[in-house]
Amino acid sequence: MKGDKLKRTIGLTAATSIGLGAMLGAGIFVFPGLAGGDAGFGAIFSFLIGGVVALLVALCTSELATAMPQSGGGYFYVSRAFGPFFGTVAGISQWMGLIFASAFYLLSFGEYATSFLAEMDIEWTTSRKLFSFIFTFILLIINILGTRKVGWFQNIMVISLTTVLVLIFSYGVIDFLGVENKPTAYSEIIPKSPLSVFTTTALIFTSYLGFVQIANIGAEIKKPSKNLPLSLIGSVLIATTLYVFVMWVCIATVPYEELNELGENATIETARKLLGRPGALAVVFAAILAALSSANASIISASRSVFALSKDVIIPDTASRINSRFGTPHIALIFVAVPVALILLRDRLEVFAEVASILHLIIYAGICFSVLRYRRNPPFWYIPTFRLKAAKYVSGIGGLCCIILILFMRSTSILISVGIVLLIVAYYLFRLRKKNIKLEIHDPPHLNLNILNPSVLIPVDISEPKKDLPKEMLKAIPISRMLLLGYLETPEQSESEQSKEEFTEKGKEKMEDIIQELQEAAANFDNELIFGTEVKDQIRQVIEEEDFEFILKLEPVANLSALVIPIHDKKQINTKLSTIIYKIKDQRPVAIKVVLVKSDEDDDLNETQIKTALEHQLNRVNLRIDDYTVMEEKSGWPEELFSNFGRNELIIWSEADPSHRDSYLDILLKFDKSEDATPAIMIFNE
Repeated sequence: MKGDKLKRTIGLTAATSIGLGAMLGAGIFVFPGLAGGDAGFGAIFSFLIGGVVALLVALCTSELATAMPQSGGGYFYVSRAFGPFFGTVAGISQWMGLIFASAFYLLSFGEYATSFLAEMDIEWTTSRKLFSFIFTFILLIINILGTRKVGWFQNIMVISLTTVLVLIFSYGVIDFLGVENKPTAYSEIIPKSPLSVFTTTALIFTSYLGFVQIANIGAEIKKPSKNLPLSLIGSVLIATTLYVFVMWVCIATVPYEELNELGENATIETARKLLGRPGALAVVFAAILAALSSANASIISASRSVFALSKDVIIPDTASRINSRFGTPHIALIFVAVPVALILLRDRLEVFAEVASILHLIIYAGICFSVLRYRRNPPFWYIPTFRLKAAKYVSGIGGLCCIILILFMRSTSILISVGIVLLIVAYYLFRLRKKNIKLEIHDPPHLNLNILNPSVLIPVDISEPKKDLPKEMLKAIPISRMLLLGYLETPEQSESEQSKEEFTEKGKEKMEDIIQELQEAAANFDNELIFGTEVKDQIRQVIEEEDFEFILKLEPVANLSALVIPIHDKKQINTKLSTIIYKIKDQRPVAIKVVLVKSDEDDDLNETQIKTALEHQLNRVNLRIDDYTVMEEKSGWPEELFSNFGRNELIIWSEADPSHRDSYLDILLKFDKSEDATPAIMIFNE
């Protein structure tokens, strides 16, 4: 059975564990020795710089992930921002980079497994690759069985290895800051050139590859608007803290010259120096868990990259099939596990790991520049629930830092990476260019796309002084079609052709300036005039025939200070309401005031339920309610509602029942003749 929708089964803890599991891999055991041997105490600054760069990318990813909580991560964002060509380069680079990273972690797992046996005085004569091969297919099976099992498995590994590291290296802190008052092993902050701090940053940045893998499984994360940003940012902060902590203990315990000699075994030997053989054994066990969790997280992420590429027909669409029993992309997982197993036939994967870093840095730069692209010219569907502060600066600096880090890599790795990118470009030009690939955005679950491109009715009473366009409101709603409806309620005796001609001329003159403004704004609109003794019935008929989503009163809102939302029924609380409030508030930072309208039958429980439902709905688009007012529903309550709020407060009235439309139209006709009229939007629910 072929499916195309992944289940949302991964919670906040599991999502964070997947990011941490990818980062707390071989890097935390391999790099302290290499980094400390190169930069000494300055290696701590290297890890901090790497953490800051990763955090900038995580912030950018959080905004994009909450606007597009789909599988594919960096590929999905870059392809939607810059088109199929750049998307193909980003997507296949991400896939290849994760395959090489998975193979590197699994080979490290084999090495740590044999080291663990050696520490236990167990002789292992068979190749360490046997462990790597076996666990490649064990991870494949676990991932096919379902993401809930993956999340549980990942949680156990990450919590265990983190606990071991914290306990052992906390002893190192106590040892050197405690009773014995031992001197630290370092005597200089940066024993070599300051440049060594930056070259070391480039070396260790592989340790931070992984947090974006959380975004790769965005389509499977529960409550993505909340859990995606928390897991992305949280995993980077936790990993950075742990890296700096372990690095400091290693440098404080072992002189940097000795760290350089110990190399990849420095973390294990530091633990041995602190706690003897039990310490070394515990760290080797943690290293096994770290390598395994990194490999698992990379396989998950790589398979979701394959899934996204297949959905967009960049690669054969068979890879996007979903297992009918387990709800996982089993074909995509096979597309990852088999190449990983083949690469494991090679012995030296260090260069390929650095190549994976370069390919990821290219994608990370693309993620940052995607935020710049969307902020400069946002499409109508772009509504992130996590909105990055100072986005232009954060994303610009983050993108440049990623590119600069690439320049500090080894020339061999750069050349291999360039070769891979050129092969991808050739694949696109000769295989995909003629396909006319169309990239689509699936409806984000936290908003209603239909309401973002609505048809809008703007009624204008031509008997009143000239009105101004509510320009901020028109910016907030990318209108698909607009009808400027001039109306005039006429006395019964004015039915002659001469009277109609007089009203028509008057109406055209009144709307001339408005029409000119709309034309200058290149708006898609029509204009019409109606006259009669029953104008309300005529307006209602226009609404029913034309199926308008909004009625927008023609009043200026330049001094808009608050949105007023009357709620008297839970049916009013939906994605249409939260989406339009978000779009308006995005144009102008205003307060949100809720009026709870209670009938005699209502009780406190109903009021509590409505408050809870409304707050939950608005939280999905990161909105908070500033004020509650309770109003009794009695005769004339809609008029009282409009009378209680001034011209600088915009009433957003979500219709719960079509019968409310008559009340609104009565108010519209009445208050259009008042100097204290309040601008209002009506949302028509289906």
